[in-house]
Formats: sequence, C-alpha cells, structure tokens
Amino acid sequence: MKFFCSLESLNKILGICESVISSKNSITILSNIHIKAKDNQLTIKACDTLISFYGEIGADVEEEGEICLNSNKLYSIARKLPSDEIEIHSDSDLNIQIKAKGKNTLRYNLKGISPDKFPEILDTSSVNYFSIPKQIFADMVNKTKFAVSQNDNRKFAIGTLFEYEEGKLRMVTTDGKRLAKIEKNVDVKNSFSKVVVPPKILQEALKICNGDDKGDLKIGITEKEIFINVDNCFFISNLLDSGFPSYQSVIPTNSSKQFKVNRKDFKDAIDRVSVMGEKDTHKVIISLMSDKMKIYSENMTYGDGEETIDIEYDNEDIKIAFNFSYITDVISVIKNDNLIFKFNNASSTIVILEEDNQDYIYIMMPMSV
Repeated sequence: MKFFCSLESLNKILGICESVISSKNSITILSNIHIKAKDNQLTIKACDTLISFYGEIGADVEEEGEICLNSNKLYSIARKLPSDEIEIHSDSDLNIQIKAKGKNTLRYNLKGISPDKFPEILDTSSVNYFSIPKQIFADMVNKTKFAVSQNDNRKFAIGTLFEYEEGKLRMVTTDGKRLAKIEKNVDVKNSFSKVVVPPKILQEALKICNGDDKGDLKIGITEKEIFINVDNCFFISNLLDSGFPSYQSVIPTNSSKQFKVNRKDFKDAIDRVSVMGEKDTHKVIISLMSDKMKIYSENMTYGDGEETIDIEYDNEDIKIAFNFSYITDVISVIKNDNLIFKFNNASSTIVILEEDNQDYIYIMMPMSV
C-alpha cells in the first residue's frame, strides 16, 4: 500500500478516531484504526464497544491495500508533521513508513497488524436517512446533553429520547433531578416514533457541527441502530433497549409565580457568587423580592458571597435553593437575552423557559433552603 494525502484532511479524520476509541478499552484491536486505500480514496475506520465510525477522504493512491495501525501513535505523528502532505507506504510485513512531503530528513516507521482482525462495521449504503440542518441538530443536542444521567445504574436515563410526532422531532433527557426537552420542525421520512439514543454518538457528531454549522446532517434510524452522516463522516451505534420514563407527567402545566431575568446578568452573578459555595452541594440560595433578586452562597470554612440584581417579579417574597451547576449548564447554551422562571413555591419544580421561544423547556428540582 502506498498513498499521498492532505495532512489537514487526514488529521481531521484521525482526531475523530481518537475521540471514538475509548481509553478504557482492554481489547487491543480496538486501539487500532483500519485504513483502506483504493480508487484514490482512503476509508478510515474506528470503533469501540458503543460506537463505530468511518470517514472518507481523497488521496493519491499509487498502491492499493489495507492495514490496521495504532490510532494514537499515528495521530501523534501526523498532527506534528511540518508539511501539508503526508506519504504512507507499507511493506509485505505490515510495517509502514511515514514521510512528510518536502522533508527528506524526516521518516517514521510504525508496525501494523492484519486488517482481518478488525471488527466488521455495518454497511450504510441502504440506510434511509432524513436531513436536519447542522445548526438545528447542534442546538438540540447542546440544550439537552447535560441532563443525561451519568449513573450507569439508572439505565432508563443514560440516553436521549428521540420522538417524532406531527412534523416535529423532539429530544428529551433526564437524570431524575432535572429534565430538558426541545422540539423542532423536521421532515422525518423514517417510520420511527420513539427511540433512545446513546449519548456518545450524538456528542461525536456534535463536535463536527460545532465547528461548521452550515449544511445538513443526515440521520437514519432502523429497528436496532442509529446512523449519522455528517460531511464525509459516518457514525453508527446500537439504540438503547431500555424504556424511557413517561416524562410528560413531570412537566408542570400550571405555575402560580414567575420572574423574568436578564440571562447575562444572572449568569455573571451566579458565576461569581458560586465561587463561595460548598463544592459538595453546589448550593446557591436566591431571595425574590419586588423586582429584585438576591443571590447568596455560603462556605462554612471560607465565608459567603452575595449579589443583588434587577428582575421582573411582583409576587410574595420567597427563598429558593438550587444546585448552581444545574443553572449554569442551561444558561451557557441559551442565546436569548431573557429567561422566564416559573414555580409554585420553594419546594416545587422550577421551570426555565427562553422568552419568546416555545420550543425549549428545562425543569429542575430545588434543594432545601
């Protein structure tokens, strides 16, 4: 095998492979990537136990072939080469030589292994995809990803619920203490109504969309798998077979109190006051008064912090405690200037909405004052 290709294009694919491959994986072959050079194209594959990936880039292929190489070593070499183009050549003993164009004094040798040992990756040629703008996909994932449970014992909540109903694609996540739901108008031609998607495949596709939000991303859903195609990259993962909780019942339909606050003012005040909070509890207390909010946190060892900001509120004085990380997670992904908080009392579920946006809702449980 012998080929030349753009280092920029190769490093983009290798970077995704490094992210896909789990550092905790004990299966040696899954620390490798599979490279196939054919018809002036490179197909590069990577997988772990949760997700499979392959990417395609153009190349000047002088000798066709395929090989498996240690992903980390190849990427570590390639991303530091002082050139725009890379040459890779393998011999009959599966050893490869790496050179940078125009740098005759630079050469690396890397030992490969047989491609026969690499796991089969599902064929995507017959998958029925629907399209969604990258910008919309990124917005939906960014506004829900932080509410996915990190507790493997909560199998029902370790993924993102995809629902399609009446022309709307909906994503929902919950960890039992908070819930995020977003829906957008999307023309889904597939016949699915409800599936639970592992978080890793969404996170990997999101990395590409966050870097380039122009164009569309394609999603295919079958009985057992989800396929995502973005640019020249393909991600494949099994769907989760665990049931997702009936989330509709925990979203309040009526709230007797609400306040409106400027997002940036609130975010900045929370960021500063939370410095004095306890690391174990992340607790912050807000005191609501007529058109004012006092934000307070206390650390039994170091002291306390307090700030007061303007809000729109005309109800009774009340104190509410919450985990400040639950607030900063959602504020960091909202672009609207103003937020609406709805609640009934100090111990009721708190609903957070963007002003003039009915597509997104975030709810969280308060802490005891």
